[in-house]
Amino acid sequence: MEEIQTLKFFWLKYEISAIQALINNSPGIDSFVFSYFFAATDDDSKPLQLISYAHMSPPNQYSSYYDTLEDYNNNALELSGPLIMSNNIISLADMLLLINTADPDGDKPDYLVFIPNVNDTRHIYYDVNRYKRSGTGDVHQPDPSAPINTNPSPPATIS
Repeated sequence: MEEIQTLKFFWLKYEISAIQALINNSPGIDSFVFSYFFAATDDDSKPLQLISYAHMSPPNQYSSYYDTLEDYNNNALELSGPLIMSNNIISLADMLLLINTADPDGDKPDYLVFIPNVNDTRHIYYDVNRYKRSGTGDVHQPDPSAPINTNPSPPATIS
């Protein structure tokens, strides 16, 4: 029996301070674009990460600066094909909702965790969860409204 090749997609952490810095340094930002990143590694599981950069409109260009999202607690989703790996997008409005909405205790998140998932058309996307640091361990915060996830760019979203 032939073994099917798999890929590991890490759960990824994105600090709110880095998100705010990208917003502040990207005039005209309208969305965050997440592209796949394959780091130099000797790990044969070949983990895939994401980089985040800004799309700015006007002038309809991408920032030259980007953030690399870090591995979150070495959690990963291992998948076999077929898979479609497209850029993923979160609108500025949704990102601001995620980072600026306080929980019932009045606290805003310290970081976001991106959890890989697969839609019906086999496109990879990420569910986004909000976390607050606490002395007793990090606390998952409720979604600010409806759950927000990344949107695989077209053609994944064309109906």
